[in-house]
Amino acid sequence: MKRWVFGILAVATLFLLFFLGLNLFDTGPGPGSAPPPPPPASLEPGGSFFLLWGFAEPPGTDPSAEAYGRQVRELFASPLRDSHSRARFGLWLTRLNADYRQYWQGASFYFPQLQGEDVASYFAARRAQVAERQERFSLLLRRYRGILQAAEMKDFTPQGWELPSRSYLLAANVAKLFAASRVLVALAGDWLPAGVDLLEAVDAGFRLIASGRTLAVNTLGKSMVELSLRALASLLNRPECPPRLARLVLEGMPERPARDFGTAAVRSFTLDGFAAALERIKTGGIVDPFLLKDYFRDPAAFFALERFVAISGPRFFAAFHALAAFFVQKNESIAMMRAFWEEVGALEEMPPWRWEATPLRQRRSSGAAAGPFWWLRNPVGKMMVSSAVPFNWPILQHYVYRSHELKSRYELTRLLARARLALDAGMKLDEETLTRLLSDAGPLDPFSGRPYRFSRERQALYSIGADRRDDRGREHPDVWRDSDIAVPIKFVGQRKK
Repeated sequence: MKRWVFGILAVATLFLLFFLGLNLFDTGPGPGSAPPPPPPASLEPGGSFFLLWGFAEPPGTDPSAEAYGRQVRELFASPLRDSHSRARFGLWLTRLNADYRQYWQGASFYFPQLQGEDVASYFAARRAQVAERQERFSLLLRRYRGILQAAEMKDFTPQGWELPSRSYLLAANVAKLFAASRVLVALAGDWLPAGVDLLEAVDAGFRLIASGRTLAVNTLGKSMVELSLRALASLLNRPECPPRLARLVLEGMPERPARDFGTAAVRSFTLDGFAAALERIKTGGIVDPFLLKDYFRDPAAFFALERFVAISGPRFFAAFHALAAFFVQKNESIAMMRAFWEEVGALEEMPPWRWEATPLRQRRSSGAAAGPFWWLRNPVGKMMVSSAVPFNWPILQHYVYRSHELKSRYELTRLLARARLALDAGMKLDEETLTRLLSDAGPLDPFSGRPYRFSRERQALYSIGADRRDDRGREHPDVWRDSDIAVPIKFVGQRKK
């Protein structure tokens, strides 16, 4: 009996020593452990991003004023999470919600995006409704104009914070109203000023894409670009569209590389935040449960962990916290997280037709806590990496495919402008001529590696889309499945009179 006991103790001791040996030393600081700094930003007075942060503020508040900037800086100086559960920011958001209900209720705006819905015709039949919205939300339109006219738009969001959702959603709806109003201005005869305004929104959207630290800001920038592209495509299809508009579109929309449509700033900021959180764990000796919240499939398990950390704190179970923090391999964990985001970045810049596989889609998460013996080395760090990216499919959707889809729509709109110029030059734009234009124009469909295509049935130029199947130009609101990316072209077979 004693031999069994001693044998078990010996095996346990050897295993403990083996575990300690594996976790005693971190990897050296290398290129995978030092994240790049987030994009530069400034909280100094006059920063244009205050307009977006305070977009949902009531009429009596000027987000561009120094007094408002001082309030935001004081807010950021307060603890993000404290014993009152993020009390100050929570009160700020509660006030914004109350102000929204009082001043901006009804600001939601429908912008047609279903195939077969012509944007110009839709709003031409609703001029009175659009005019009423313009008058009612004129202040918001002025704020939106301020965003468009800003020379630069540098996101100053600190680590752990997010753009207030009310500001984001309200700005997204005002972007729709602005695009609709520009379509009506064009139909009233001011084609070139309307085109200039829509192209200004395209440029502002790209500035937000380039500097947006969070996915919400990046998505808003992409929405601004897409709305203008849809509006311009509708105007280019109008019989009365002047030739100068097509030339203006080509001049104002130069060819852009894939990285201009991506999420580089978001990925850099996310990695920097993860590294900063690990540094706090190593220096403070307290494990932050929020770094593990998405690792647990059962929310009750996370709240049990959070409660345990809350009651243990620095005064009780300090040794347990210190031991867990000691065994977190900071450099190794950052390297794993960096490898994941670099893979996302590579997929954003590489056209999908060149992918040998979709590696992100093959795993539930980043793969850090994978394999039966993943827990032998750096288990807490691997759990934190997996928690940071619990599911890969949303990343593939909202980062990678969304970027390639916007690039496709951008290039299709440029091709539409080229086709319109050919028509305006007196050329009969039949299918053969259009096919030759698509082949000679240069850009290839990132999803097929071939020239963009034309659908006679749906009168559309199109990309085969994220599912990489040719649906003959059919586009659905859910562009991830059974859908192409289509831009209408209604003058094939015509000759300019």
